[in-house]
Amino acid sequence: MGMTSSSFEDGTVPPDQADHIHVAQSFITRLPFAAALQMQLVDLGSAYAVMEMPVLPQFLDANGRLHEGALSALMDTCAGTAVVAHESRPLGTATLDLRLDFISAPMQGRVRTVAQCDALCADVAFVSVQATDLMTGALVAKANGSFAVEYGAQGQGFLDAMLQQKGQG
Repeated sequence: MGMTSSSFEDGTVPPDQADHIHVAQSFITRLPFAAALQMQLVDLGSAYAVMEMPVLPQFLDANGRLHEGALSALMDTCAGTAVVAHESRPLGTATLDLRLDFISAPMQGRVRTVAQCDALCADVAFVSVQATDLMTGALVAKANGSFAVEYGAQGQGFLDAMLQQKGQG
């Protein structure tokens, strides 16, 4: 994993960022399909997210490549995570539109997605996502999408609410 803007120079993650990654990952693993795909949040920062998942045999298509539905789910989840990580602190998000371009599909290894919330206008976020094959470094897919954004109490975003629940649990 390369260093990102949320990491220290030595590659470690600041404690508050580690808490955000932990609570976001715990939410993601509660989603049955995300859990089945073994999605893992690798990094999270202001308006971006990095996720990975293994290429599992049960999610291969007839040609022995990662099924596009599994890849779509990873890209969509990563994009939504980038939205709730936006500095405006959204409470929730839902996919309005996600246009995916599939370039190639890996047969083994791991896939990494990087999503960036490019703009947030009122209650709509615009996100770009790229997926790469970690074994070869090849670009697997690209996507652009729009997401509905919901806000809660002022200053109380999704990650804040999850941290608060963690403290009460």
